[in-house]
Parts: sequence; C-alpha cells; structure tokens
Amino acid sequence: MLLDDALISERTTYLANQIYEKLDIISSWYPIFADYIVDKRFLVELQLADGASIMLREKYNIIEHKLKISQYCYIYYDSTGKEIFRADNSEHHDVFTNPHHIHDFRFRKRGQVKPFLRQDIDNPDITEFFAYIHGERR
Repeated sequence: MLLDDALISERTTYLANQIYEKLDIISSWYPIFADYIVDKRFLVELQLADGASIMLREKYNIIEHKLKISQYCYIYYDSTGKEIFRADNSEHHDVFTNPHHIHDFRFRKRGQVKPFLRQDIDNPDITEFFAYIHGERR
C-alpha cells in the first residue's frame, strides 16, 4: 500500500504543480476528495479569477507497480457555467487518438469531437488541456 500511496501522491503533486504553473490566475480551488489516496481518485474544482472554472477528475489503478489513470475527465466552463471544453477517455468516439478525445463546445451546441493529441495511454498530458484553454490548440 505504501507504493500505491507514493505513486498517487506523485501524480497529484504533478497535477497541482501544473495547475499553479499553467493557471496562474486561480482565485480559489476546492478539493472534493480530501483523501484521494484511499479513494484512488483525484477530483478538484478550480475557480479562476475571470469567473471561469475547471473541473479535473482522475481515477487511478496500480498495475505492476505503476500508476495507470483508468479514467479522466477535464472540463473547462466559462463564467456563466457553460461547458467550453471537455477532454476524457471514454471509448465511444471514432477518433484516431481513441479513447482520448476532446469536445469543443465553442461552435456547436452538442460539441465537436476532436482528437486529443499527445496522450500516453496510461498517463494523460494535462498540459494539452491547458493549451486548449489558453487558445494554443484549435
């Protein structure tokens, strides 16, 4: 169990560092699961200074002494609560990065599904999600 704790702690520390590095405009954030190691989940809601918000959720498995992110969902909302981007790894979309994909709700009510690039099968790259938020990806 100590290895599990260390691996999950390492991932959540990485996420926290990325949040602070990529989103230096955070006004507050709320961890939903206080004991993420026991639950093997990470769920946080971030309130940005401009009124927008972000929800990050990951579910972890430890397989052969390695952390595997079995499920993730990252959502960016505008200041009115409207969903703008959602990246996840549910396997119901036909994109070449399957199961990794991103929904872009800026131009279509139901959202355009796009490939979510640069994703390792077991370790999604949260920085790609932040690149969408910052307008560096389309």
